[in-house]
Amino acid sequence: MTTEEKLYALANQINNHPDNIRDFNRSYQFELKPEARYSVTFSNGAVTIEKEPIKNEEACILKLSEANLHKLLEGNWNPTVAYMTGQLKVDGDVRHALKLHEIVKQYTG
Repeated sequence: MTTEEKLYALANQINNHPDNIRDFNRSYQFELKPEARYSVTFSNGAVTIEKEPIKNEEACILKLSEANLHKLLEGNWNPTVAYMTGQLKVDGDVRHALKLHEIVKQYTG
């Protein structure tokens, strides 16, 4: 699966069972190496995906490789260790990245 397909598959899974995100409102942007950008927005119990979004200053921006994003979306990547080892860079509150990991784990584990 491509990155885009994985993002949409996870979004569909979450949108079909939104109980875990009903009161969660936050935007994330992924800046991937080499050059791709996606946004994932949680709002009012739904998830939306956007490719090549306009930069959102209020979003939690995660900078990582495409391979590591795949691992994150599969629930096989620990963002805490990745952050401490430089594999993940976060513009914004690191706790927001951890919250995203918690949500993904609920739908993949």
